This record gives sequence, C-alpha cells and structure tokens, in this order.
Amino acid sequence: MLYEIARPILFSLEPETAHETALAGLNAAGRLLPAARPLPARPVDVMGLTFPNRIGLAAGLDKNGEAIDGLARMGFGFIEIGTITPRPQPGNPKPRMFRLPEVKGIINRMGFNNHGIDALIGHVQNAKFKGILGINIGKNADTPMDRAADDYLIGLDKAYPLASYITINISSPNTKNLRQLQGESELD
Repeated sequence: MLYEIARPILFSLEPETAHETALAGLNAAGRLLPAARPLPARPVDVMGLTFPNRIGLAAGLDKNGEAIDGLARMGFGFIEIGTITPRPQPGNPKPRMFRLPEVKGIINRMGFNNHGIDALIGHVQNAKFKGILGINIGKNADTPMDRAADDYLIGLDKAYPLASYITINISSPNTKNLRQLQGESELD
C-alpha cells in the first residue's frame, strides 16, 4: 500500500532524486516502523555464514550504508552496502540514471559516487541491524591502476571488523579502466 502512495510522487522526480528520496524514507522507516512480516526461514550456509533466507540485497542501492535498518525491516537474508571508496568521490557526471518505463527498468551509470569509507563506517556503527552485512569496496577513480591495491587495502582494513563479508569490486562497467583489474597479474 505504501508503494502505491509513494510511486507517483517518486516518479514525478528526476530518477536520481527519487533514489535519494527513497533511501531517506527507508532510513526513517528503519527508526519508526515495525519490521515487515519475515520471510519463511529457509537458511542456507555459504562459506561459514548462515543466511536466514536466500533473498539478499546486492550492493549499489545503499552505497553509503545510510538505510541499513530500513532495508533490514524488509526481510532480506543479507544486505550488501557500497561500493565504497577510501575517499569521497562524485561518481560519473549527471544525468547518470535513466528510467525505462516500457520495461519497468532503470539504467544506472552512477559510478562509485559515495561519501567515503569513514562515513560508511559511521553509519554501520550506528545501525541496529545484527544480520549478515556485506561491504563492497572499490578504488577511487583518481587512484592510478598500479596503486589500486592500496585503495582496496584501505577499504578492507576499515570495513573488515564490521562486515560479515567483503566484496572487492573490480567489474563496474561505469568506472573507467576498472575492468583492467580482472587480469591474472592484476588480481595477483
């Protein structure tokens, strides 16, 4: 019901503004509303973690970890936040998010726009969520490729104590040259 009320308002906004507004609403919901009816418990064990169900939220929606508690109330078996970089960065130039109403889709070319790892860590520390939390880390766009490992190590060092798992993002098609890190020698 809430979606039917919010949808016309959100769709009257520019796509990225709608995204930011929805995250702010989820953040508020995390503090004010009761949790949704939980999904049936169908736990699955993966690499030493027991996920309460098989439905999770991938990185990209909540890059800065600002709506963890609101997202948790939706019943996800895990939440992955990020991609986050060591330093804040603006991401790709706007416009970078586009609606495809005919197929109920969206194109996201935002890049790694985020407030930096320290802001994300603050949000994680303030969240009440105690479930499985993944943190997706990346390199800053202005970090030279031969120094990429430095950025990933900064993210790993800061995120590791608070994360259930870490994802290292080397595949974003929206970040210049990032896919170069997929080569065997770069991964080593």
